[in-house]
Amino acid sequence: MGEALLRRFIYESIKPQSVNLASGKIVEYGSSPHIDELDRMISELDSFRRQMKSKNLRKERYTISRAIDSLRQIKRRAKKAGIRSGLLKEDD
Repeated sequence: MGEALLRRFIYESIKPQSVNLASGKIVEYGSSPHIDELDRMISELDSFRRQMKSKNLRKERYTISRAIDSLRQIKRRAKKAGIRSGLLKEDD
C-alpha cells in the first residue's frame, strides 16, 4: 500500500495542471496564454481602480489594490512553474 500511495503522489505532483481562460479555452498552468490572461486581468482591475476618483471610495480602491497584488503574486508563481516545466523561457 505504501508504494501505491507513493506512486499516486508522484503522479499528482508531475501531472500538468490546466486552467480555464475567460474565453473558455483550456491551457496549461504557467503557459504563455495563462500569463497573458493574468496580465489582462491586472490591467483591467488597475484601469477600473484608477477611474474611482471619489474620496468616499477609498476602501474599495484599497480592496481592488489588494486584489491586484494577489494576482501579481499568482502570476509570479505561475511564471516560475512555467519556466520549471519548460513552457516558458527565462527571458519571457
